[in-house]
Amino acid sequence: MVAVASSASAQETKVKLEPQNSSGESGTATLTPAGDSTKVVLDVKGGQGTQPTHIHKGTCSQLDPKPAFPLSPVVNGKSETTVKAPMKDLTTGGYAINGHKSAQDLKTYVFCGDIKAGM
Repeated sequence: MVAVASSASAQETKVKLEPQNSSGESGTATLTPAGDSTKVVLDVKGGQGTQPTHIHKGTCSQLDPKPAFPLSPVVNGKSETTVKAPMKDLTTGGYAINGHKSAQDLKTYVFCGDIKAGM
C-alpha cells in the first residue's frame, strides 16, 4: 500500500474576493508557496472582458493606490500569476488583492480580498 500526502493543500491560503461598487463580482484567490515566490490563482464570477488585477499594500477598506505586485489580468474569470514574493510575506505583511473594472477604468474596483494567513 502506498500513501501519498499533499503538502501543497495544507500550505495554501484562500482569500475570499468580495464585490465592490455594486459590481456583483466575487470569487476566490488561492495562494500557494513556490520556493521564494507565490503562485496566485484567481477564480472570479460575474465579470466581463479583461480586468486588471493587483496585490496592494493595505486592506480592502484602505488600499495603497500603488500596486505592490501586478497579477495577470482576469480573462473569462481566471488569472494565474507567480509573484516574486514569499508567501509568508504576503500573508503577514498586510496586503489585499483587488480587481479593476477594465484597463480604461482602473479607478473602479470591482472585487477585493484581504490576504491573511491560514484562511
